[in-house]
Amino acid sequence: MSSDYEINLSNRQTEHPVPQDLFEQAVRAVFSGEGYPRGEVGIAVVDNAEIHDCNVRFLQHDYPTDVITFPMDQSDDFLSGEIMLSAEYAAAEAREHGWKTGEEMTLYVVHGCLHLAGYDDHEDTDRQEMRQLEKHYLSKLGIEYAGESPAASRPSQGAT
Repeated sequence: MSSDYEINLSNRQTEHPVPQDLFEQAVRAVFSGEGYPRGEVGIAVVDNAEIHDCNVRFLQHDYPTDVITFPMDQSDDFLSGEIMLSAEYAAAEAREHGWKTGEEMTLYVVHGCLHLAGYDDHEDTDRQEMRQLEKHYLSKLGIEYAGESPAASRPSQGAT
């Protein structure tokens, strides 16, 4: 089974370095691990102001958030969508939880990819399943994760 993933990164903030290679590895790990040998994903790395604006426009939530996902297409072997994450939000959360901003942002990419693959985290049992999957995929990337980040502790505020 060959894999074919198109990953487009748009970095629209300047305060925090973006681990592009880690993001690409995360997308490939989740998509292939969830049974999608082909896929397209756009990842926009923004600041709190931009994600706040997006959260208001698309979800009617008047606050900045960590990550928002927009599923586009899903079939038996293909998955596509958009992920928007706030580097500013990730930096603040990483400081609070004692890990690197790039690791927090990668968690948001993994979280977003799981939403694109159809996972939800609005109910406790679904949220627990997503936490386990996040830990699994982050460990494949060499990132130890205790499930303590806000992305892991509350229901997603994303468009999924």
